[in-house]
Amino acid sequence: MNKNEITSLRGRGEEIQNDVVSYRRALHSIPELRMDTPKTEALIIDFLRENGVTDIRSHVGGHGVCATIYGAMPGKCLAIRADCDGLPIKEETGLPFASENGNMHACGHDSHTAMALGAAKLLMENRHLLKGSVKFIFQPYEEGDGGAKLMIGDGALKNPDVDAIIGLHNHCTPDEDYLLGDVLVTSEPISANIYAYEAIFRGTTSHVCLSHKAKNPVYMACDAVSKIAAMQNSGEDMVNAVTMVHGGVRNNIIPETCTISGSIRAFDKSKHKLIKRQVCDIIRDSALSFGGEVEINTTIDLMGTEIDERLYSVFFNTVNNVYPERKCICLKERELIGEDFARFADVVPALYFKLHTKPEGECYPLHHPKFDVNESVLHKGSIIFAAFALTWQD
Repeated sequence: MNKNEITSLRGRGEEIQNDVVSYRRALHSIPELRMDTPKTEALIIDFLRENGVTDIRSHVGGHGVCATIYGAMPGKCLAIRADCDGLPIKEETGLPFASENGNMHACGHDSHTAMALGAAKLLMENRHLLKGSVKFIFQPYEEGDGGAKLMIGDGALKNPDVDAIIGLHNHCTPDEDYLLGDVLVTSEPISANIYAYEAIFRGTTSHVCLSHKAKNPVYMACDAVSKIAAMQNSGEDMVNAVTMVHGGVRNNIIPETCTISGSIRAFDKSKHKLIKRQVCDIIRDSALSFGGEVEINTTIDLMGTEIDERLYSVFFNTVNNVYPERKCICLKERELIGEDFARFADVVPALYFKLHTKPEGECYPLHHPKFDVNESVLHKGSIIFAAFALTWQD
């Protein structure tokens, strides 16, 4: 893209700000959970059709949506992924378009989808500049690591075959080092490797007066918890925590089972693998030492989101060309969060960025019932998506 084309795209992107906000508000008012998102799916399809997109596939993996825009020139296929599910949280924002169905867009997925829809509008108007194609992947069930697997399994990265993928997340923190609308990116993994587990210890039940003849699963669980705690390997780049313990029904009964659950998170793959093995060994040894058995069930096993170096370089340059007055910023801190965008990044080269959307007034964290984003910069996400799609093959 030359300078005039960049200026035109940016100007047009600013003009559709109200459209992007309207998309966000419509989605915000109807949050749905996991892959049960029929209303969200229908709304996304309506918005796409309003903007002239015709190559639309619905019910991908459940209620996911894939939509493809073809350019005037041959080339590769870039996917733009936006998550679109909500959370089981009762909203307390007081916004006039707040949800009233008991669920909430408390992670900003409504804004992610709105920005992607804005990008679709911009790309439809600039197909003469587009090489190859852009496939939009509107993915439910990000919360819980289910949607990406289901959509990939149902061919989301096929027909046309995706060569690279980009995604984003809002960034809402009170950090004074960032300005509203800042674009944040890193070449390091932007989300953590996560292993979550449930360990069910099994012993033998009895009346407490015969406890010397029983095999107490509570002791097994407590032994494991104390040893895991003694590992002392939680910090800014690593988490190893037991988060739940359940067992017993009465003070005079030795229960048959006792269950613990926990989570291991790390950016470093080798460290994550090592701690995972050590924790599982501790759990098994604790069961054996008290004469019992244990069943370890994996509830989440998600890799970190790896960033492609070439895409990172292209993205950095693209943002700096579109916004020379406030260049792309390297993300200073990473959080040990999970993001199933990693499922896509495990298949094709990927780039993931954040847009600083700190609201006016108090800034509430993700998954808070008063969480909100600053709508005034949502068009910027649309512009960046579109600009990257028009330049990533240059």
